[in-house]
Amino acid sequence: MPELSSEPPSEPPSGLLSDTPAELVGPGAGPSVEQGDYLPFTDRPFQLRMGLRPLELDRWLEVDDLYAEQLKARRALIEERPTEVVGIVDRPEVLAASEELWRLVRAVAPCPAPDEGIHPVVLAGLSTQEDWCILIPSGEEYYLGAACVCFPSRWVLAEKMGSSNAMIHAPVAHYEAQLGAPVDSFLRRLSPDRPMWRLNWNLFDDPALFQPSRPLAAEPRTTAPISVADVGERVWLRVERQTLRKLADSGAIAFSIRVHQRPLHTLLDRPAVLDRLRQAVLNLPEDTYRYKSLDAIGEQLIDWIDHNRSRSVEP
Repeated sequence: MPELSSEPPSEPPSGLLSDTPAELVGPGAGPSVEQGDYLPFTDRPFQLRMGLRPLELDRWLEVDDLYAEQLKARRALIEERPTEVVGIVDRPEVLAASEELWRLVRAVAPCPAPDEGIHPVVLAGLSTQEDWCILIPSGEEYYLGAACVCFPSRWVLAEKMGSSNAMIHAPVAHYEAQLGAPVDSFLRRLSPDRPMWRLNWNLFDDPALFQPSRPLAAEPRTTAPISVADVGERVWLRVERQTLRKLADSGAIAFSIRVHQRPLHTLLDRPAVLDRLRQAVLNLPEDTYRYKSLDAIGEQLIDWIDHNRSRSVEP
């Protein structure tokens, strides 16, 4: 699957189970949400955790005032860059699971896409703000059989297609030791009548929704380096709300990824949140810190929080 990772989904993130428990500020989720309601980082010592919560099916999809804009962007990506945002393993069981997912999405999406003779996983991606990945059962494992991922958080869909969950998460620091077996067990035990959801977070220096690759230190920069003064405007908190729903007929698992993001200056009036973010970053192991691509912005971020938090006032 699409890097369903247990950590930052900035990497191939889009991870299944995250590096922190799902802690919220604001409503748990709902048919209408504001960008940035979710603040899942913790100031506790670092450990990869699943952070799963039961999902109410009437809150499966999220819709906000960016719905029309994001659907337009999704259609453009699917039309212009199909090999980068759509992946399909050509097997009967994959098609059957994709059709089952589309029937469920079509029944609840605000504006279902017209059936244009295209693959049902793409129809799901054209109808919601969520990205979609379908995990197909194969023996004791699941593999990524179909996906429409227009807003990846720095992972490449084509590299994950057909892979098992273990292979997808192989690049994630500490995943095999801390989460590999628990995640595989959870996938096998997930039942159609008890879907789950979780959150994943990252800090990006780019607000683009379509980000299939991580910046490399060896690559020349196309923008000026971020200074301490720039952090509030140029560093974005990117949170993925992910759901996992077992499909009753096919036995496949529908994995959705809904991106929320906000620039850090929007947290200036919430010093407790900034304190928690500061500690969460400081608690990251060095390999996870690098995996989250924080090398270029981490020190500036801490200095910016230190400079501003004392002047912040809680609402």
